[in-house]
Amino acid sequence: MKKLALYKQIRENIIQKIKSGQLRPTDRIPSEQELMDEFRVSKITVRNALTLLADEGLIIRVQGKGSFVSSSLVVSSINFSPSPCSASSMSLIGFIIPTMRTRVIQKLVDYTEHFLQEAGLSMVLSITRESSSIESNVIRTLTELGVKGLIVFPTEDEKYNESLLRLSLDKFPCVFIDRYLRNIDTYTITSDNYGGAYKAISHLLSKSHQQIALISPENANTAVEDRTLGFEQAYTDQGISIDKSLWCHIPLDILRSEQALDYVSNFLQNHSGISAAFSLTEETARLTSAAISLLNDHSNIDLLLKLLCEQMEDIYSPKNAVIPVELIFP
Repeated sequence: MKKLALYKQIRENIIQKIKSGQLRPTDRIPSEQELMDEFRVSKITVRNALTLLADEGLIIRVQGKGSFVSSSLVVSSINFSPSPCSASSMSLIGFIIPTMRTRVIQKLVDYTEHFLQEAGLSMVLSITRESSSIESNVIRTLTELGVKGLIVFPTEDEKYNESLLRLSLDKFPCVFIDRYLRNIDTYTITSDNYGGAYKAISHLLSKSHQQIALISPENANTAVEDRTLGFEQAYTDQGISIDKSLWCHIPLDILRSEQALDYVSNFLQNHSGISAAFSLTEETARLTSAAISLLNDHSNIDLLLKLLCEQMEDIYSPKNAVIPVELIFP
């Protein structure tokens, strides 16, 4: 038998207390915090349960005072199963993401689905593959499907997508994640992209790294813009000039192709003065790490062949080459 959603479990617990006489008409039911502690759930789960009970006329919610068993309630008429109308009002939430390739988004999907399920909501996942046209089609499809709200992680090359703008103008329940549309009033959840970049570059500069490469997608979404501004401000505040020839902006068509690794490797190889690299996205960070490893491997192989050739040419001068070990913090 399928286990009831947590908000339904809370509902049935309160109904059982009413039927048993433990809670009578006009009695105050446990507060949101008390229910959160008792069932070890989030506030939204408790609120969904109380909203459902209120919609069914079983309780009355009084702002600032709490929730009370309805004074006009006929206990014998209570049904344990929520009405179809009430159940459908807490159904589908659309979650739109650009890709499943990064661990950050994979974890985001996992946790979002978990908490939506805890709240009694079902998630419909759509992947835009970084295409704004697919994103527009998905938004239209999900709204026509009747989702009650949308969580949108906009595409990497996001500009003023008309579909996203329409969501805001229509006041459709929607939350943007990480990337968003500037000057558009809506709900957003983002990292402190500016502050994070500023701290990272300030740290590198304090360690005497002045030739810092910036590796980034060639686009201007808000996350990339804010991280770039943080990068620049760190240099400005320490009175150090930025060498923008060390900035590698990867065209999106290359970034999404098999040429991406060669593109970053060639850039690093042609800028030997770089002492540190700062990548603005997880995807470019993985590329940069792979490119550095590739260049180091080539360097070590060149050394190996050089030592072997020396001996083959009757040059005997024993050498002990030690490859540095680098401590990397995850």
